[in-house]
Amino acid sequence: MKKLIILVSVLFVVINVSAQSNKTTELNYVNATELTILGKLCETTNPYHRMEVQNIKGISTAESNLLKMASGLAIAFKTNASDIYVKATYGDNCRWDAYSPLASTSGFNLFIKNEKGVWTWAASKARRLPPFKENREQMNQPLGIISGLVEGEKECIIYLPLYSELTALEIGVNANASIEKLTNPFRYNIAVFGSSFTHGKNASGAGLTWPAFLSRSTNLHLCSFGMSGNSKLQPYLGEAFGKTKADALICDAFSNPTIDEIGERIRPFIESVHKGNPNMPIIFISTIYRENRNFRPAYEKKEQETADYVEKIMAKIVKEYKNVYFVNVPNQTGTDHLTSADGIHPYSYGYHRWAQSIEKPIMRILKKHGIK
Repeated sequence: MKKLIILVSVLFVVINVSAQSNKTTELNYVNATELTILGKLCETTNPYHRMEVQNIKGISTAESNLLKMASGLAIAFKTNASDIYVKATYGDNCRWDAYSPLASTSGFNLFIKNEKGVWTWAASKARRLPPFKENREQMNQPLGIISGLVEGEKECIIYLPLYSELTALEIGVNANASIEKLTNPFRYNIAVFGSSFTHGKNASGAGLTWPAFLSRSTNLHLCSFGMSGNSKLQPYLGEAFGKTKADALICDAFSNPTIDEIGERIRPFIESVHKGNPNMPIIFISTIYRENRNFRPAYEKKEQETADYVEKIMAKIVKEYKNVYFVNVPNQTGTDHLTSADGIHPYSYGYHRWAQSIEKPIMRILKKHGIK
């Protein structure tokens, strides 16, 4: 009899734990398009593309594929849930390499506003698999972002993968919890065009790029158009930016093009932007110090020649064109040589320093145009 009582007690515990486990995994999924998509400046057929690329005459396949990636996009919502999940469907344009954390290339980064009103890191999750086609079935399974959250309503932002194309996305919360769209917490619309630095190469998480840092510190709605290796002052992209409803354009424009390309394209690019929006302020920023310059005289010489040329030509450009500016801040990522991931790109600490270094001069310029 005693053994029977013990057996029944054990079975009761197992059943009870199982019931609690099932209860916590009962989720209500909401299509992310029913919430608020941040970082979005252009209407697109696929809501997680950054531009409708087929409408841009002259754009290359490589450039199109990059703009189909979700870098800079995020989902804003409020919920009283204790658990948050995502269920994503990945497209064909996904990248990953040895220096890029999966948490940023194919993963998700959750920020929650704390009691002081500050957006605070809460979680970063990704599959332990590269986002390649052979892993697609596993990649598309629900992914738990966080569990055990404090009680009460929370304002949340989930940043989407930097180097992955998404074709569908759902946000899941506990079945008995509420979830609804959050009014865009950021103001104005600032387009940011740039290189792999802007795209977020080697960032530690999807929400840890320099545009994301700058957006949260200024409360400006920065819409990132990072295009790894392909930010080369293309006039047809300038024309596309001029047709948007952006209040300003920030350009990390000198990290990819050669000296010859800069000389040939800088003026046509500006003119193509202002063709669509003559009053749009265009803020060019200097590129950062690449750590590959250390101990390599030939590389150092080439980098310095480009920097000197940019400084020289931009001194002329800002006098020639109305509403065009050049922010040339030295040592954006510091002078201690501690931020590099691969000799070119920094990790997120470097991106944070970069955002901090350019925040004040950019805000001074935007204030001239009533953006504050």
